Amino acid sequence: MCPVNAIRVAYTGELGWELHHPIEMQRYLWDQLMAAGAEHGLKLVGARAQNWLRQEKSYRAFGTELGRDATPIEAGLDRFIDLSKEFHGKEAMLATGIRSKCVTLLIDGPSDCDPWGKEALVVNGEKIGRLTSGGWSVAFGKQIGMGYVRPDLAVVGTKLQVRIMRALWDVEVVEDSPFDPSNARIRING
Repeated sequence: MCPVNAIRVAYTGELGWELHHPIEMQRYLWDQLMAAGAEHGLKLVGARAQNWLRQEKSYRAFGTELGRDATPIEAGLDRFIDLSKEFHGKEAMLATGIRSKCVTLLIDGPSDCDPWGKEALVVNGEKIGRLTSGGWSVAFGKQIGMGYVRPDLAVVGTKLQVRIMRALWDVEVVEDSPFDPSNARIRING
């Protein structure tokens, strides 16, 4: 027997759970889960697959979309900011203004190489931003990414290009959370 706190979280945009347990019980719990899941076709996924899924939901990640390079407003986290209240960093954030905006992008890229992040985003030969993360979207059958662009280009439907493997590939700015925008999948009773 293993004591477990099951916490329903969904960083991938799918119904998910975190299992908090004593670390010394980890191997035992793993074996129990794998055995119970075998009859249901349980499969393992890696961090790269989880990263792709979070991009389909436009979930920002620390170290890629979130960090010291952008304010919460630039990162698209406005809904978590109450400008009517005082908070540490408010004046600096407002003084910084909006230099760029985080957007979600669908990419018509090469079939043999996915973007990882740091690739240049281009319009008419001019670098106007950069990808922060990228990968393959099973839901859309093409590459997906997130990145920062000039505010005037952070508009759904804007056409850009991304430099991958020394070539430019077409990109379109799409709505945040292009996969399951109503969050129906993570609201399933489970």
